[in-house]
Amino acid sequence: MIRKASAPAAREDESPAQLNTARWSKGDLVDVYASRRLRPVEAALIDRYRTSLGGRVLELGCGAGRLTGHLSEISPNVHGIDLSPAMIAYCQRTYPRASFAVGDLRDLSGFQTGAYDAVVAPFNVLDVLGDAERRQVLGDIGRLMAPDGLLIMSSHNRHYALHPLTRIRLWIRLWLGSPRRPLTSLRNLPLRFANRRRLGKLQRVEDGYSIVNDEAHDFSVLHYYISRDAQERQLIDLGYTLIECLDLHAADVQRGESAAHCSELHYVARH
Repeated sequence: MIRKASAPAAREDESPAQLNTARWSKGDLVDVYASRRLRPVEAALIDRYRTSLGGRVLELGCGAGRLTGHLSEISPNVHGIDLSPAMIAYCQRTYPRASFAVGDLRDLSGFQTGAYDAVVAPFNVLDVLGDAERRQVLGDIGRLMAPDGLLIMSSHNRHYALHPLTRIRLWIRLWLGSPRRPLTSLRNLPLRFANRRRLGKLQRVEDGYSIVNDEAHDFSVLHYYISRDAQERQLIDLGYTLIECLDLHAADVQRGESAAHCSELHYVARH
């Protein structure tokens, strides 16, 4: 039987971060992220920047340590933070070479200036924030870095979100859910529609970015989407120099390219 779903109404004045924090801080996603599997671009970046990643490393939004385990094999000084106590407890048991703490990436005031050689913000973690908070966090990350410190981050690609085929794909996912979990997807059909009604009205398209209620976790979150060139301008404004931008297959994305085939892009910058 398909159960009727209910979800609290989203207030018009709620920010993406407020809504997303409530979802990501729950402890029911550990099994979803308890993996060691790297995407091709992540493997390439770890290999390419091994020297910087061998120093003092801070990982923001470490989740269940999918990336942290690999980083801790390179560096003896890796620290991960995440909103979810369940995620942190899992990481502490599974990756004892690294250190972990429950923490909100919106508040990095407890970290010392210049304390890290590299900061890693994987799996589009900064995109749980709205525009102003996201810029603030990027600025705070720069303070934490040692001179010529390295930032590796990924972000949802706005050109992908605006592509007509992506809109068709979202409509299909709304109705059918994940093909890898057909029974769960059928059961969660009312929940997806409830989430879409609740959060869809909070989507918006601005000059430099979009806020999108995408299919992640049954349409229960809002994500920030930005183009490659707009992200480079943001980084420059905050004192960074972009070294390279790569798609999920580790192919270079040059200035002016949309990479609309790719849902997320990976950025490497120095501060």
